[in-house]
Amino acid sequence: MRIKPVRIPRNIIDRIPAPVTDVVPPPVVTNMPKPVVDVPNPVIEYPTLDVPTREEFEGVVLPPQESESETDQPTRDLPAVPTPVVPQVNVPGVGLVDLPPVGPLITAGATAAVTAVVALGASIFMNQLKEKFLEPLIKKASKKKNKKLKQKKPVIHFADTGQEIDIFEYSVKGTRLVSRVENVELYLRDQIEIDSLYEYDNKIIVDDSLKTKFTEEGQKRFKRHFVPAKVIVKKLSAKLSF
Repeated sequence: MRIKPVRIPRNIIDRIPAPVTDVVPPPVVTNMPKPVVDVPNPVIEYPTLDVPTREEFEGVVLPPQESESETDQPTRDLPAVPTPVVPQVNVPGVGLVDLPPVGPLITAGATAAVTAVVALGASIFMNQLKEKFLEPLIKKASKKKNKKLKQKKPVIHFADTGQEIDIFEYSVKGTRLVSRVENVELYLRDQIEIDSLYEYDNKIIVDDSLKTKFTEEGQKRFKRHFVPAKVIVKKLSAKLSF
């Protein structure tokens, strides 16, 4: 068997002629000169408007204002006080009589009205205060006072026994020895300092013989408590008599 030779065709590109663009001359536009444009310089003539100024406009629209007078130089003189006109009334047989000014009359009337209102309000307030507070307190105090009057105060008797001073207490519960002291004035002052109502809650009796053991100021201070021995005996005998 015979092998046929392979025939490779030649490249046909070499046989293609050159493109037309290679032989076409350049365009004519590139060689043309630049055009000359003659643009005129325009001048606009604006119209002249006759516009009034601000002063002219205000003078036409607004009414003319009066020119202010020149201010006077300040002085230390007081302004002139006008003479008040006093009204008068013709009273027969007397003649013209000046009427009092209205201002003081109005002030006096207003003051009188305010005073009357205040006095009336104060009287009403005091009456209500008396009814609501004072009367109950007075009744309560009177009841307490009557109750206290019915109660018998204990009697504190300072008796001189020689060396010391015995303090006896006489009450509805009986008689008892409270204490024995040497300085009765100091004891009384201490008790009053502890209890300010000590002299009012108790009937204090000091033997008249103990007066020498008090200072001058103490004798004046407790003068009403000194009782002679004969008076004490008389009162005790009268109470213990059956």
